[in-house]
Amino acid sequence: MKRATVLFLILLLSLPMASAQDCPMYFPDEVGTIREIRSFDQRDRLNSIVRQEILDKVVSGNSTRVKVRATSYEKDESEIYAGDLEFICEDGVFRFDLKDYLDPSSLAAYEEMGVDITGDNLIYPARLNVGDDLPDGEIRMVVKSGAATILTVSVNISNRQVEGREEITTDAGTFLCHKITYDVSSRAGFINSNSSAIEWIAEGVGQVRTETYNRRGRLTGYSVLTSLQK
Repeated sequence: MKRATVLFLILLLSLPMASAQDCPMYFPDEVGTIREIRSFDQRDRLNSIVRQEILDKVVSGNSTRVKVRATSYEKDESEIYAGDLEFICEDGVFRFDLKDYLDPSSLAAYEEMGVDITGDNLIYPARLNVGDDLPDGEIRMVVKSGAATILTVSVNISNRQVEGREEITTDAGTFLCHKITYDVSSRAGFINSNSSAIEWIAEGVGQVRTETYNRRGRLTGYSVLTSLQK
């Protein structure tokens, strides 16, 4: 084989190839990793705890899927519920289904009725740059009794924008995060509610801190990554 051909092959093999490895996971993907998130009110009082354990990781072509068991606890560590989530990175886009974040206990009151839930994937493009506008997301629940609609609940996440890059330090460590702001509007029957939020998210880690504000701009609560065990 000619030397020029050998050099070409070496160069070709050293180039970055389009694969699932090029897809940024804004969440841990090592099986066995456990994240703990603690949520507080505006007065720094603990409200709840969520632990997320990576159960499985499947890589196929340009797709990576991570299965997660999320368990929610009261502040006294008594379990509220547990359910599975799936995070996907495919074709350079990280996403998860908003329906997975519904608290099953909140649906208990409607278990004798028909409940139809639809939702979008919340999307994070391959590369997040300051100033980027991100796609909206929405989840909608329709409760029916027979053919009659009893209640319609919708939550819309809009105006998502990458505001900057910041280091955030928590009990879990220090992480370089993308700072993303967005608005949340919800409607339950005739009742409307509007709020806003800020999230700090790091590649390979997930959300490190989230703050929520009412329509007057006052802090109503926040969540913090308090442990990351690999």
